[in-house]
Amino acid sequence: MKEMDRLRAAVIDDDAGILDLIEQILREEGLDTNRYQQVEELLDQLEGYDFDLIISDLMLPGMSGLDLLDELAARRKEIPVVIITGYASLDSAIEAVNRGAFSYIKKPFTIEEIRFIITRLRQRREHVKEMNALKDQVRMLTEKLVKEGQAGSQGAIAATIQPFSLFQESTDVNKALSAIEYLGRLKSGGIISEKEFGEYKGRILKRIV
Repeated sequence: MKEMDRLRAAVIDDDAGILDLIEQILREEGLDTNRYQQVEELLDQLEGYDFDLIISDLMLPGMSGLDLLDELAARRKEIPVVIITGYASLDSAIEAVNRGAFSYIKKPFTIEEIRFIITRLRQRREHVKEMNALKDQVRMLTEKLVKEGQAGSQGAIAATIQPFSLFQESTDVNKALSAIEYLGRLKSGGIISEKEFGEYKGRILKRIV
């Protein structure tokens, strides 16, 4: 099992020099790395590693970077993918982002661009951890509402629980504001405390800002 904060990245490029450069930068940033020259090589080993990031050239022998995105989606692997592209392939890189890529880097890239990607990755992981913690709190609150309302109206309980399911599933501003409004009603009804209201509200607002 890897260290708690130790990230692992896969790098795919058919240019050994590019692989060397990216691998060196990632290691300096504290990431473990696996290197591949083809997408197929990575896919063969995908189940054996817990990758936090994949950096892949767009144009490769065999499967392309776009093919990689499709295959990861088909396998339900939510791994951030950064596509490396030449200027002539910029439109394809933008398409890759539209199809779920985390970001893209245009050749020739700089060390700072790679470092910026790592910073974004770490921020993303923190946001995911915060959202998972929020979902746990929502689950516990939902269970509390159900338990305390067992003798009451099931319809009222369902109406109360509904906003929490909304902000678990979406970053939509209107839905988040609706959830906050419901939180205010729960606070007014004494179901949650002022402190709990502030914590829930803060987490929701932080997610949509």
